[in-house]
Amino acid sequence: MTCSLPLLKGRITLEDALMEDDDDDVLHELSYPQKRREFYFHLLEHRQDIKHLVSFHLGVTRETCKAAKDFREWVQGSFNACIPIYIDDAARIRIKKVFSRFPLPYKVGESQYPGNADEKLRCEAATYIWIQNSCPDIPIPCLRGFGFPYSQSVCTFRFSVLLLTP
Repeated sequence: MTCSLPLLKGRITLEDALMEDDDDDVLHELSYPQKRREFYFHLLEHRQDIKHLVSFHLGVTRETCKAAKDFREWVQGSFNACIPIYIDDAARIRIKKVFSRFPLPYKVGESQYPGNADEKLRCEAATYIWIQNSCPDIPIPCLRGFGFPYSQSVCTFRFSVLLLTP
């Protein structure tokens, strides 16, 4: 039986790691599952801040916003994690669901180059705004707001985030 170690998607054996032809740093990738857990727990601990952000940008009370607690409802791509936030009918707005989208700090090099996550989000927010204004026929999620850690704003954020509606 061959021993394997977990990656974000699947597992890898020593033989497979040694045969890798690309430039991926397998040792670095082996740290991702633990870093993802740590980041997810960090986000989970800051659910109130996330609800504050959503309620502020949508103009509703915090009580009408419910963040998905189960990690299985969260969506992760290569460089972002998205937490669905459900809006109660009591909010009396048409929006019933938004996604809080967070850059994964371990995938964007935040520890080696502080500010990378913020820069990624600034570029993405600018792109959403440009597409919404210049190409309104292109179907994209609607940018409802964004926040950066410790920036001058109504809320003090501990993470960079885009707020999108499908």
